Amino acid sequence: MKRTFIAIKTEPGEKIRDCISHSKTCLKGERIKWISPSQLHFTLAFLGDTSIDQIKLTGQMLSRVVPVYDAPLVRYIGLGFFRNIKNPRVLWIGLDIDPLIRKMKAELDRELKHLGFRIDRRDFHPHLTLARIKWMQNKEALEDLLHAYRDYYFQESTIRKLVYYESVLGSEGPTYKVIKSVGFKYASP
Repeated sequence: MKRTFIAIKTEPGEKIRDCISHSKTCLKGERIKWISPSQLHFTLAFLGDTSIDQIKLTGQMLSRVVPVYDAPLVRYIGLGFFRNIKNPRVLWIGLDIDPLIRKMKAELDRELKHLGFRIDRRDFHPHLTLARIKWMQNKEALEDLLHAYRDYYFQESTIRKLVYYESVLGSEGPTYKVIKSVGFKYASP
């Protein structure tokens, strides 16, 4: 069994890299695990423990479904967090996504259910995770950071491909190995 997920990789532009650097400075000394810029992505479906047969069938399904969709556009806007200010857990950049992504995600969810995966019933709120917060003492610094970047426009990108990943857990956090990449229709290399 391998832990797998389906995602769209993000190439962080200068504004996202600057925000990460600024955030690390503002939140220095807090117990935070920062995501490496080379591993930034937003998840469409976390599949969890996946058998070799399911991996093969999922790859085949992605090769059939994804190329039907035009390359979508994503805008990266605003900084936020999950949980609450008393116990923040995830620091993220918000996404304004092309409706094509929502349509494709719904189709992927139906296909994944047929392959035996449990589908998350919560509303889809795409976000780009920057850090996982273990513990934070200076909540005021976090509030100041959030206020500074609340509606900040970072970048927009045309998405060229969807990536099927294996997540390998390690002492330094997870690393992501590409199982399969599938390009969108009309996505130039």
